Amino acid sequence: MEPADLKAKEYQIIRRRFSLFQLVLTPALLGILIASGWTFGMRQNAIGFAGAHDAGVVAAYFLLFSLFFLIFDLPLAFYSGFVLEHQFGLSNQNFSQWLLDLGKKTLLSFGLSLALLECLYLIIRMDHAHWWIWAWAAYAFVSYVLGKVFPVLIVPLFYKYGRLEDKELEAKVLKLATRFDMPVGNVYSLNLSKTTKKANAAFMGIGRTKRVVLSDTLIQNFTHAEVEVVVAHELGHYKHRDVWRLLAFGLAVSLAAFASGFWGMNALAPKLSLNSPADVAGLPLLFLIFYAVHLVLMPVMNGYSRRRERAADIFALNALETREVFIACMKKLGEQNLADPEPPAWYEWFFYDHPSIAKRIEMAGKWTTDHRSKTTA
Repeated sequence: MEPADLKAKEYQIIRRRFSLFQLVLTPALLGILIASGWTFGMRQNAIGFAGAHDAGVVAAYFLLFSLFFLIFDLPLAFYSGFVLEHQFGLSNQNFSQWLLDLGKKTLLSFGLSLALLECLYLIIRMDHAHWWIWAWAAYAFVSYVLGKVFPVLIVPLFYKYGRLEDKELEAKVLKLATRFDMPVGNVYSLNLSKTTKKANAAFMGIGRTKRVVLSDTLIQNFTHAEVEVVVAHELGHYKHRDVWRLLAFGLAVSLAAFASGFWGMNALAPKLSLNSPADVAGLPLLFLIFYAVHLVLMPVMNGYSRRRERAADIFALNALETREVFIACMKKLGEQNLADPEPPAWYEWFFYDHPSIAKRIEMAGKWTTDHRSKTTA
């Protein structure tokens, strides 16, 4: 095995162990809040802060809840996001830059989560019998809005968009985008090198905000032909309407989660001495139910995502007919990102939302122009 492969294996083994630890830690902490009765103490403190104002109690409780999790999340985030990335030469950030980004992410997550929780508990208080349906509908609306605003409001908080400075590459990318009816103004470069040496690309946004985004680390380190492969893959997502497909699939999963939350809260709230499903002290229980549903359905969600990624890969191969360049691009992506080319099958099945590098290369190796008429979206 090559030294680069050994380095990638070592890096991914550590990340696998870390992800498994986090998988157990979250429900354990939620369980501790319930079993210890701390959640009731947090509710009483929240009432002491906010009085009888329902929205104030939810806000105060969630602040205490978030601070409890931050005690554990902060050192874990420091290790996984700073120490480990520097240990393997993947980070471009110093500590103050990393801390600033973490602070922005934490505040943004807290603000958005609090707004959603206030809406959730308002709905529960208004309609005990059907809250899960209305809450899911509100969640679907927010998911749609976030899909639209994420590339134009959220991403710029951390990175800057730019035009492709290489005019020859820009001409090739725009020609490819025009060929598949993607508006030519919707292909952007992103200064990902601000934080990492990893390369990435994405198709994001809904409606007028949809765009193909290429990291500057990709543009700088890949040949024009390899960048075209990545663009063609993202155009595959565009042509297949994968943002809508994945949004719809995610909303189906969230519907199952809200229905389970409704049933679980009604069944367990009295046994845990909760006043009602609207009792904010029940938040750890509700999150635990949501988490369990997500955990059970995670292989299904990731399996569907891998299917969409495979369809986008086939689209790129059909569009460019460059099997050798596609394979070279996948190998370079794996090397630059320290991806494990052949992760354990069980781990890929459960956690991966993209096929492994080895499987993408294997698929491309079997592809010929004869397959063009046999592949579907």
